[in-house]
Amino acid sequence: MIPQLLFRSAICCAVWIAVPGTIVAQQAEMIPLPSRAMPLGVARAEPATVDWNTLDRLHAPILSQEFMIQGAASCAAASCHGGPRPHVSQPAAKRGSEYQLWKEHDPHARSWATISSPASVAMMQRLGIMTGGQIVDRAGFDNCLACHNTTKRFDEPRSLADHREGVGCAGCHGPSQRWAGIHYRYDFAPQLAAADGFVNTGDLYVRARMCASCHVGDKDRDMNHDIIAAGHPPLKYELATYHARQPKHWRDPESRNATYYEAQLWLAGQVAATDASLSLLNARASQRQPVSRWPELAAYDCASCHHSLGLRDNRHRTKFAARAPFSSWNDSGLRWLIDYRQSAGEATNDDWALLKSLDDVKELMESAAIADAPSVAKASSDARKALAAWYDSSTAATLRQTFRSEHLGFVLASAAGKPQTFSAWESSVQFYLAAVAARASWPGGWDGALRDVSESLRIGLSYPQNLDINQESGIRGQPTISADEAMQLGILLAGSLGPIHYQQPPADDDDSEQLRRELREMIEQINQRWDKIRTEGDVETEIAPPEAQPRREPKTQAELLEELRRRNRNQDAN
Repeated sequence: MIPQLLFRSAICCAVWIAVPGTIVAQQAEMIPLPSRAMPLGVARAEPATVDWNTLDRLHAPILSQEFMIQGAASCAAASCHGGPRPHVSQPAAKRGSEYQLWKEHDPHARSWATISSPASVAMMQRLGIMTGGQIVDRAGFDNCLACHNTTKRFDEPRSLADHREGVGCAGCHGPSQRWAGIHYRYDFAPQLAAADGFVNTGDLYVRARMCASCHVGDKDRDMNHDIIAAGHPPLKYELATYHARQPKHWRDPESRNATYYEAQLWLAGQVAATDASLSLLNARASQRQPVSRWPELAAYDCASCHHSLGLRDNRHRTKFAARAPFSSWNDSGLRWLIDYRQSAGEATNDDWALLKSLDDVKELMESAAIADAPSVAKASSDARKALAAWYDSSTAATLRQTFRSEHLGFVLASAAGKPQTFSAWESSVQFYLAAVAARASWPGGWDGALRDVSESLRIGLSYPQNLDINQESGIRGQPTISADEAMQLGILLAGSLGPIHYQQPPADDDDSEQLRRELREMIEQINQRWDKIRTEGDVETEIAPPEAQPRREPKTQAELLEELRRRNRNQDAN
């Protein structure tokens, strides 16, 4: 297995809060099919409309539901995507076994079993979606179905006769009514086929936005605080991590260039998560979500109320008076990128406009104990349009072509010196995940000293294994690291990736002066080294981690090249 998969999976244990009672498909108790009649007094959610002024256009076929959905079995012919079983008869087959890979290895194929499991049924009973084994809240069940099955509406007459597919081909690639018979032709243009219902997942940014529609939420699906309280894991989406863990039935030629590919995955994920979260927030504030109520607590930082979900000194550092801070999980990365571009003198009007629109949303959400819904609806709509304008700008077009792991390293170095980056568990974890996405540019390679530093940060941010938020005794354990310690580790980690732009922390306790002195000394040494690199071309950037491990000799250029070749071979094999 590729080393980074093992490394990333550990932080995913920290990000995801496990729900007990997961049942495999063979053991799942299937939910009985309801009649087509809708219970009186239950509202139905209408299919979402596509706003072409926003990044809705990237995954428009998923939103519009204009075309008939054909099941995954329609793609499973031996001459199409249901060829020889993967890793059995033709382990090196380049194509043709996508259906088998999905069915045998992909968690999406088991999502119906998940929604039908006893644990999920118990959640729906707590939420009032089911009573006595029958579905009584159709809007609530459709909201679950939208992410757990290809069919988004249970009584949709043009959908599958059998609803128990899970998330099949159409769930990600779009309804195939018009393109199934032509998508294999030499003249088929995926980038131009959205009007026929095709989602061009070959484009990383389209793929990221499509994934975010379920793994963050969207205007037509909402995993809210009530559902979390009933037992559903919170949604913490970061594309590069999800991508590494996903059993792939496709091939990405770009992945051979690790310095480009991982950074682009990170950037695409940040754009997609920001847009999806704004789309969801707009639907909630506009009260177009029949399953949500305003204010929606899931839009805020969980640790503001559930203090055990924050950093060790989270409660001491919180300065809000009965007002929870807006969640920083989805837009931290874009903020760091724009902040770096500003400090480097590269920011354009589109950068400034996007940052201001994000700030407007945050300020409104934190302006009162209950934010004004119409104002938030307008601000989130404006922010989505600003993001789309930024995405269409020459700036973003250049980034999509040139942004690499060394550039991501400079972004992180700029963010590491700012206390706000490590003021919350969410932004601290996002910083760690971004650093891992930049690992192709780590001095010393994967086994260099930076791994020791990053491992210290990961362990400090991790929750206990199998943490259950529904135990009567409450949450046991929490991340063991403080915001100050996270910042120190972050500076050590990012200091080998770029010069640190330091912002002095506020003097709010007795330890601040000591902390400021330590940080200044550390950053001065780091930046002196970078000055030497600029003037003398000295490439020695390895740093000693805290509680220093035995120092490793820097690898030669030949060793680094051989290591890159080995990783590429392992990636191809996997």
